[in-house]
Amino acid sequence: MLRSNEIYLDSAYIGSEHNPILEDLKERGFNPQICEKGVRNHPLTPLQKSCNRIKSSVRCRIEYIFGAQKKRMGDEVLRTIGLKRAKFWIGMRNLVSNMCRVVTINQ
Repeated sequence: MLRSNEIYLDSAYIGSEHNPILEDLKERGFNPQICEKGVRNHPLTPLQKSCNRIKSSVRCRIEYIFGAQKKRMGDEVLRTIGLKRAKFWIGMRNLVSNMCRVVTINQ
């Protein structure tokens, strides 16, 4: 079950125990959910694999949206002055992305 205070990260964030990003997230009240890595001669246990599968299933739904937007609109930098305009253009990008998904699903 997805809770509002959980953040799903890949295994790149697990490298350092005193990672400033993780410490900042914990201070803000977030619960980081990080996929675990296996290392040589220490493979993942079945429990770790099942937990990674759950975490990855949440992440892939989100990353698909960002990947699709980047593919359609290119690696375009948002160039606006002011937060209101930036929020408007991000909202428009999300709207176009959702419209494209509806068209694709209904075909």
